[in-house]
Amino acid sequence: MKGRKKNSREALTPREAPRARVFRYLERAIASGEIPQGGAIPSERSLAALLGVSQNTAAAAVDEAEARGLVIRRAGTHRRFAGSPRGGSLASSTIYVLAALPSFSDIATAPGWSDEFLALNVVRRLSLMGRPVTFFNSKSLPGGGLDAIFEARPGGMVVTGGVNNDPVAMQALALCREAGIPVATYGNAPELRGFDRAYSDHRAGSRELTRWLLSQGCRRIVPFFPSAPVRFWECERIEGYKDAMREAGMEPMPCAVFGDAELRAQTSGERHFRIFRALAISKLLELRRDGGVDALLCLNDSWVPHVAAAIRGLGLEPNRDIILAGYDNGSIENLPIPFTYERPAVTIDKHNERCAEDLAELIVARIDGTLPPEPQIRMHLNELVVISPELSNAKQGVK
Repeated sequence: MKGRKKNSREALTPREAPRARVFRYLERAIASGEIPQGGAIPSERSLAALLGVSQNTAAAAVDEAEARGLVIRRAGTHRRFAGSPRGGSLASSTIYVLAALPSFSDIATAPGWSDEFLALNVVRRLSLMGRPVTFFNSKSLPGGGLDAIFEARPGGMVVTGGVNNDPVAMQALALCREAGIPVATYGNAPELRGFDRAYSDHRAGSRELTRWLLSQGCRRIVPFFPSAPVRFWECERIEGYKDAMREAGMEPMPCAVFGDAELRAQTSGERHFRIFRALAISKLLELRRDGGVDALLCLNDSWVPHVAAAIRGLGLEPNRDIILAGYDNGSIENLPIPFTYERPAVTIDKHNERCAEDLAELIVARIDGTLPPEPQIRMHLNELVVISPELSNAKQGVK
């Protein structure tokens, strides 16, 4: 043995029973990353030769590892792959659902378009599937922060809403990748594309809104946002608008920005409403000087009241003189504007409940080893919802 390079076989406890020796080898190799999670394990013949046991003993040890979730069998094949480094049952490991929420409400009151609604519905769906699940908010982590969460080693993680703008969520994704923990995430930002993900097509949704406005005879259509579009989904909305305008042979107009992100974060309540109403009036006056506008693409339904109030401040009538398009199909009672309620003429319903179902199903399938190794995508088409049917020449579906 002198001068010979040490290998995994020599590192094993010599008194271990042959079957236990194979099991411990697999356990250590997966935990160390020598066999990465999702990677194919050595054949039973290779294990037998490497560890000095019979092939039947190696086969029995692999069967035990599969029963304990250490290795998994891909559906429709006889091949087995590395599962949980802990060697516990993947099906019984807790799935963590992470969301970046500035506030928190329960599933009965969370607006259907919100991150709260999405996260809580993922929790609900996983519970109905019989999977242990726990929720945590990256804005208010428990004592010990992410270290405490990952010390318990989640069986899988679902990350929802605002991920690529939240450093804690991005750190959690990096830790999951490093540790080989299965992840499903919401959104299609470039930094999420190495994971299984579900998302709604914001570009297609904005394109459909713009097409509908064009069908109503609108020509000077302007995206009207409270801060510059920098988030991935905001930029996708702008691209969808440009697509529809160019398809119609028209030149897209620049996004009209009437505030900034810092001001949005620093104000709330009545002061927030009044400031952004005044800023919207100022921006509308600029647009009028530049040739006018006959339709506005608002960031979402919750910004329609600010914009509608600004239009009235100029002596005009919303959805008559200037048509308003929203996004998210937020119901009136759930819009966070306590001073005046307005609805857009048309909006988009993303159907977040379907995305929540997809996220739950993706993480369970990834944990159970029934997905192909490459990241899987579940993309939802949006529903165009016409709220002012009297405007509709195209007879779109009215909700």
